[in-house]
Amino acid sequence: MEGSKIHSTVGAVIVKNQKVLLMHHKKLDKWLFPGGHIDSNETSDVAVVREVKEETGLDFEFLEFSKLDQAPEEIKKLALPFHSNVHNVGDHDHQCYYFLGTTNSMEFVQNKESKELKWVGKDELDELDIILSIKNMILLALDKYPFL
Repeated sequence: MEGSKIHSTVGAVIVKNQKVLLMHHKKLDKWLFPGGHIDSNETSDVAVVREVKEETGLDFEFLEFSKLDQAPEEIKKLALPFHSNVHNVGDHDHQCYYFLGTTNSMEFVQNKESKELKWVGKDELDELDIILSIKNMILLALDKYPFL
């Protein structure tokens, strides 16, 4: 990691009807969550909502927030990441904040960044070539929100 350029990114773990939405990323040729780079002057929660809309056409609704009330000096209370990590994407590293959320529809629109979009349940995880960290987040999200 030392010497490698680090980009700040977001990923959306979208739970609906006991399934999670995955995209088969064209450039990386992997099954990943919708997401992308955080633009300058953009908070991570604004970035994840924007990226989900761009890549799926869906409206993202956060599921996890701080239990603290917003203090008077705080401009805005942000959603809490479900998970975060640093991983390599070839020529640079991503510091990624994964947010857990849901949506009001399962009708997505695929854009040019993905080969395929797919709602995946626990019973389908072994059929896809999914990296371990993504698989672990899916399992935890579905266990944590069995009613979604």
